Amino acid sequence: MTVDPIEPAEAMRVARAALPIRTDRLVLRTLRPDDLDAVRAYRNAPGQRRWTYNRDQTEAELMAWTAGDAPVFLRDGDAMQLGIELDGRLVGDLMVRITSLASRQAELGWTVAAEAQGKGVATEAAQAALELAFALGAHRVSAQLDEQNVASRRVAERIGMAVEGRFVEDEVNPATGELGTSLYLAARRTG
Repeated sequence: MTVDPIEPAEAMRVARAALPIRTDRLVLRTLRPDDLDAVRAYRNAPGQRRWTYNRDQTEAELMAWTAGDAPVFLRDGDAMQLGIELDGRLVGDLMVRITSLASRQAELGWTVAAEAQGKGVATEAAQAALELAFALGAHRVSAQLDEQNVASRRVAERIGMAVEGRFVEDEVNPATGELGTSLYLAARRTG
């Protein structure tokens, strides 16, 4: 089967037209400079880095994260970071990354503040992001997470992703210094 690549200009048009995305309870939108304090609070919260495999983010990294840029998909690896609002308050963010334009592949990732966890926020946001990734032209959308991150695995499975791979002790977690085992989950567009 011949596959046409994701066309960058079309993907950017689709993303810009879709934003902000409104679900039953949430608004997904580009992050803005005035989100800096909220993003710092939940991204650098104690224990949060355990699941994101990063050290605490510096002030400059957080400023870049919240610059408020429009989505740009020019090459493999380009991503957009969307804020997750619940009741008008930023409670997390999620990433939609084009991992391969030619193979029509995308990746999702999400982070939700501790006080908003366990309320279906991540699942609702991830479902909307999955639909957006398919609208951008992705055929397959994946998520990579630590095997011990049971909550994120449940989110991925609730939105239709299935485990496709398990990589034992494949990466050192900078937050803990320990080797972690990664799960790779994915969903494919049907129809």
